[in-house]
Amino acid sequence: MSTWGRAIAREIAPLYALGLMVLTLLLLVSFLLDVLADVLARGVPAGTVAAFLLLKLPSAAAAGLPLALLFAALLALSRATQDGELRAALQLGLSPVATVRPIVVVGALVALLTLANNEVVVPWAEQRALEVQREILLRSPETVLRSGAFFQDALGRSIFLRRVTADGGLEGITVIAAGGTQGPRQLIEAARGEADPAAGVWRLEDLRLRSFRAGRTVLDVRAATAVLPVRGLTAGVVGTVDLVTLPLPELLRRLREGGRNTAAELTALHRKAAEPAAALAFALFAAAVAFAGVRRSAPLGLVAVFVLTFVYYATWSVAKLLGAQGTVPAWIAGWAPVALYAVAGMALLLRAVRR
Repeated sequence: MSTWGRAIAREIAPLYALGLMVLTLLLLVSFLLDVLADVLARGVPAGTVAAFLLLKLPSAAAAGLPLALLFAALLALSRATQDGELRAALQLGLSPVATVRPIVVVGALVALLTLANNEVVVPWAEQRALEVQREILLRSPETVLRSGAFFQDALGRSIFLRRVTADGGLEGITVIAAGGTQGPRQLIEAARGEADPAAGVWRLEDLRLRSFRAGRTVLDVRAATAVLPVRGLTAGVVGTVDLVTLPLPELLRRLREGGRNTAAELTALHRKAAEPAAALAFALFAAAVAFAGVRRSAPLGLVAVFVLTFVYYATWSVAKLLGAQGTVPAWIAGWAPVALYAVAGMALLLRAVRR
């Protein structure tokens, strides 16, 4: 790397570290808010909460690693444009490639780091973070049962109570074990029941149990009585693993077994490739914006940097949701936020160079 390239890299590095720290902290706060109600209501030890946040750190960094580069590169090159350094480099005979190359090299390094984090560290950490989150719920006392309420237990099952009688009896009990995009994995409906907190079970009467596979009923039985183990009942929601955090072999296995409704898995597969590649798109976009600023003598301000950084996060959040629901094709949901910056960067760069 040339002296000019090293100077650009040194300019970006501290801003990148700052941006990554801020973004990671913000995402960790959002993870903490997901379990804060349970933590406060149940007196969970600080060590357990710290372990949960530590295990969520790789997942927070997964989004922050490429996004911090967009923030840092835009801010660093905007400063270089404002101070006239970029214009001076061009007037001294340095080609635009001499400026673009080091930024793209930094983007490639960030992309490789993001890929390694997403495929090696995140799957391991997310599984253990989910176990700690369930431990938080298992430490807690039972939530007070009430009529017409939805609950979640430590096994991730959704429970609905139609009515709680005056003597504490339960009526109209529905228990759903989720099966991802394939619909419920198991459905239990009981006319009556009673809770036995000492034993950690519910004793159900007049019930029907149905099991499903790929949307088809594979078991349908009725019984007069049954015992349902229920632990860590909470009105909150037990965390679920984002499909993109699954190891690639596990995700491919789900795609092979998923049948027709595989929108969420396909979207996650495209995101696995697109999200690390976003770092390269951001590097190209930042360089293009800087050259456009030189030609217009109008460098980006801090507000514009924040807006351009937020635009990616907003489009990424909406696209992955639409893709998982099957509203848009999976490849569009996975690549559209990245393509937005890559195409815009190429167009701005070509325009600036021709002028």
